[in-house]
Amino acid sequence: MRHWRGYFLLGAALFSGTAFSAPADLPPSEAVERALDAHPRVRAARARLDAARAGSERLQAGEHEFGLNLQSQRRRASAGPDYQEWGVGIERRLRLPGKGGLDAAIGAKGVAEAEERLGDARHETARQLLALWYAGRQAQAELALWRRQVELLQAQRRITDSRVRRGDAARLDALQAEAALAQAESEARRAEARARIAQTDLAAYFPELPPVGDGAAEPAMPDEGEAHWAGLSLAHNHEILAVQRARERLHLQAERADADRLPDPRLGLHYSREMGGLENIVGVSLNIELPGTARRAQVGVYRAEAEAMAEETAEVRRRLQAEATGNWQRASAGVEAYQRLKAAAEAVGRHADLSRRAYELGELGLSETLLARRAALEAQLATEQERLAANRAIARLLLDAHSLWLAEPDEAEHR
Repeated sequence: MRHWRGYFLLGAALFSGTAFSAPADLPPSEAVERALDAHPRVRAARARLDAARAGSERLQAGEHEFGLNLQSQRRRASAGPDYQEWGVGIERRLRLPGKGGLDAAIGAKGVAEAEERLGDARHETARQLLALWYAGRQAQAELALWRRQVELLQAQRRITDSRVRRGDAARLDALQAEAALAQAESEARRAEARARIAQTDLAAYFPELPPVGDGAAEPAMPDEGEAHWAGLSLAHNHEILAVQRARERLHLQAERADADRLPDPRLGLHYSREMGGLENIVGVSLNIELPGTARRAQVGVYRAEAEAMAEETAEVRRRLQAEATGNWQRASAGVEAYQRLKAAAEAVGRHADLSRRAYELGELGLSETLLARRAALEAQLATEQERLAANRAIARLLLDAHSLWLAEPDEAEHR
């Protein structure tokens, strides 16, 4: 674990030294590391890696083991005494030259594939973490805005009540202000429930993470273009490499099956004592199986599966290329949309403030004032949602490009 943590911190240092940094509303890197390490999907992939390493050791050692043969018999002669006889033998199948090297290579490819599966498990788990984290962020942001809306409408109600008492406004205005406040309070309670649910979901899957907050972080695109980030996404993708390692392993297994068309011989050494010790026999035995069509068919099975893996690699590459392009487009479009919505929300907010001031002075009706306040809230909600969506898209872009939460030891070798 210390080995992995060292690489994690190394990756963080490498990334922090670049000109572009991750969105500031992400969880702390140390907490993310603990959450990924403790996730069942990652732990299962790590256990499969241990199994692959054990399997590699088994293949290197070979499956042929010594066999011991013991026998005892009693010989009865028609014209003589009875004799107690016994024999002992030991035998073992011998792996022919070349097969041991193939077995070792197959085991090594299996370990390499399991390592890539572990990296892919961490990557997919990090994607899930991002989705849940930003869902919690959005819920908290909406809750904060609705609470702010309640505060503003409470102030609006106090102003309206004051004008009603002075006789500057009708009683109907007080009822309208009370209704708007009640509606906002209801929406705030619903937002609070959504925030609790989002936090519960995050804590259920990643209890190591701290609670999400509602702090603002401005989204910003990196200077490098789409081709740069798409190239990083495909340069060392664990899913592609896992399929490639599986294909290479199947090719080796096909070679091994082809080598098995010449069966391994079984060599034995035996000793027997017969005729009460009058005869002592020492011998050597050699057993060779006669190969059939099943061995040739097994070669075809592995080769066909390897070709299937080749097609799967092409399909995975196409899908990841589309995902990489989509990551960039979502991030760039999100930043642009956020900037426009932010400017619009600021203008609508100023209009709402002026409307409230105009109502205090008796220059505008309450309906127009409440409508302006509602428009300002909707603009703020849309802006906040787009800000979080843009930051999530940027974080996803960095994550898929292996520039965020670097934790795999082999990642540093491919930067």
